[in-house]
Amino acid sequence: MRKIVSLSILLAGGLLMFSSCEKIKDLTEVDFDADLKADVQTLSEPEAVSTDLKAASVSSYAFEGSAVIDPTSDSKVNKYWKKIRNWEVKRITVQVKNISKEAVLNNGQLVVKDESTGEILFSEDVSNLHLKSGTTVFSISGADWGDVISSLNDKHSLVVGVEGDLDQPGVSVTYGVVISLKITANIFNN
Repeated sequence: MRKIVSLSILLAGGLLMFSSCEKIKDLTEVDFDADLKADVQTLSEPEAVSTDLKAASVSSYAFEGSAVIDPTSDSKVNKYWKKIRNWEVKRITVQVKNISKEAVLNNGQLVVKDESTGEILFSEDVSNLHLKSGTTVFSISGADWGDVISSLNDKHSLVVGVEGDLDQPGVSVTYGVVISLKITANIFNN
């Protein structure tokens, strides 16, 4: 009987100690939201100079642009940069900030790469979308963000690119890209 009582006391003590370790862990962690932002400038190909039949039938004008997102450009991320232990990507949003004239996005693609390795971490396609200022081109949540999170864990910057083709030549577009994150940092971790 003594052994059962001793074992019960030891087990209860272990549970209390584990429980208080979790409480201490909760007290040493800080959760915060951060938005990593970049503007991507693009310009669709100019109208063909040639007057031949092939050039006259063109209704697709390619464009591409990219920008680097340095996570430490956000003040909260920078403050806890070396202490971050968990990243959660909540959403990636791409919106038309400025456009020189309305156009139709025949086909478009958002690409997120690791700046250090050049590896593609995430991509998403869209087609047949009328563009004007304020148009949301991409609003992506609930995707598999594992590779993006791995890159952030490795303390790498991200390259975001927007590419595709429009139905109008010479259209200048500025796309605003926002990567919304929830971050957990251990304030005592170095």
